[in-house]
Amino acid sequence: MKSRRRARGFTLVELLVVIAIIGILIALLLPAVQAAREAARRSQCTNNLKQLALAVHNYVDTHKVFPPKKTGTTGSTCDNVNAYYGSGWMRLLPYYEQQALYDIWSSPQTYSGTSFPAFGPCPWGPWDANYQPFWQQVDALLCPSDGDAPVKGATAYARNNYVFCVGDSINYDGTAGHNQSNNTRGIFANISARISFANITDGTSNTLMLSEHLVGSEARAVRRGNAYNVSGILTNPALCLAQVDPADPGYFASGVSVTTWHGTKWAHGATSHIGFNTVLPPNGPSCADLANDNSTNGVYPPTSNHPGGVNCAMGDGSVRFISETINAGDPTAPPVTSGRSVYGVWGALGTKSGKETVSDF
Repeated sequence: MKSRRRARGFTLVELLVVIAIIGILIALLLPAVQAAREAARRSQCTNNLKQLALAVHNYVDTHKVFPPKKTGTTGSTCDNVNAYYGSGWMRLLPYYEQQALYDIWSSPQTYSGTSFPAFGPCPWGPWDANYQPFWQQVDALLCPSDGDAPVKGATAYARNNYVFCVGDSINYDGTAGHNQSNNTRGIFANISARISFANITDGTSNTLMLSEHLVGSEARAVRRGNAYNVSGILTNPALCLAQVDPADPGYFASGVSVTTWHGTKWAHGATSHIGFNTVLPPNGPSCADLANDNSTNGVYPPTSNHPGGVNCAMGDGSVRFISETINAGDPTAPPVTSGRSVYGVWGALGTKSGKETVSDF
């Protein structure tokens, strides 16, 4: 009589061991996959900045000066002018392959029975209702690492993740005039600005031109929102740091007045929407001294979802990654209007003619 061989199966202990091993492997693999995906997104973001920097250079080749960050038309009321708040990104449209959209923006249009002037109305309500060029999303202005950036309604303003450098200026863009000044400590200024390469005496490879900012989709989040009505920051930027919740540094403290400005209106030329300054280091909080987003008064560092810092395009068109731990000098010091920046290496990178020597950053 033949003996039967009993088929051997997995014991419960063996099964649990196998499951545990698989779980460990997945736990090890997922961060690597996420890191690879972020590396790809960061690479695309870097490429976008390079293309936009090239667009700026092409503009300079044509006009011999850098494009104004904020410019446009003026007149009696906002229904027939944009009150000098036309965005630099719209001015640059032909230089990053958006000639057709520029032609629409720069010509009179009629939408839903409303007539609009060339270069559009003021980029705020009620005059901007139905003005379709403000809604047209340009993918080149979005960083893939910002998952919230593409999420917008069909008739909402198009968004932007890339911002212009105004240097280490806080109050009125660093001039004695008003928020429509035509000069700043940085490369980009407003209205009749006539800044050329000859004005960048610190060297184009040592001077910031563009960076990035997360879209303002969550007002209380430090990297996305900004505090407003913060008195005293024009002479002591460190007061902005005091608006952050010490128990949860990723968010503003409860009771602080917050809103979302950056990246929510690509057509709005104010620094609060499309600019940054080199006062507080990258990924720091943004604060304004007023509740009006048309004002350029405030502290607006660039922000991103890239671990540890932000991408920046330099004046020579190169793109570099700037650490959020970069030396940013004394945040309690009031800004200067000439000479060396008081905000360390970070401030020096923002100035076009501060006479600083930047050798390592």
